[in-house]
Amino acid sequence: MALPNVAPVIAKEFVPVMLDYDRGIGAKDIQRRYTPRDQGLPWFVFLNGEGEAIITSSAKPDGTGNVGCPWEPEEIAWFKTMLSKAPKHLSAAEIDGLIASLQEFRRKTEGK
Repeated sequence: MALPNVAPVIAKEFVPVMLDYDRGIGAKDIQRRYTPRDQGLPWFVFLNGEGEAIITSSAKPDGTGNVGCPWEPEEIAWFKTMLSKAPKHLSAAEIDGLIASLQEFRRKTEGK
């Protein structure tokens, strides 16, 4: 998310907040508020202005299958679903650009 071509696009729509799951008081409770199971890390949720979950990185309706850091094609597809469901300020082209950056990162990493 901190890449120069990604961070400004993310900032148009989201306010990223990171919690220390192991040391942050109440961090686990926050995750449990939005999903009934431990999901592994990273786990994330897109919230509306009232603090209600729009969508989480749990890729299945039963709360299992966290995409965490989207890597596999189905995880990247779920992340695109997440981005498409949440935005008010992101265009389809910007969402496609974010997805393309994940796919490109995977291609470069696998090519090493």
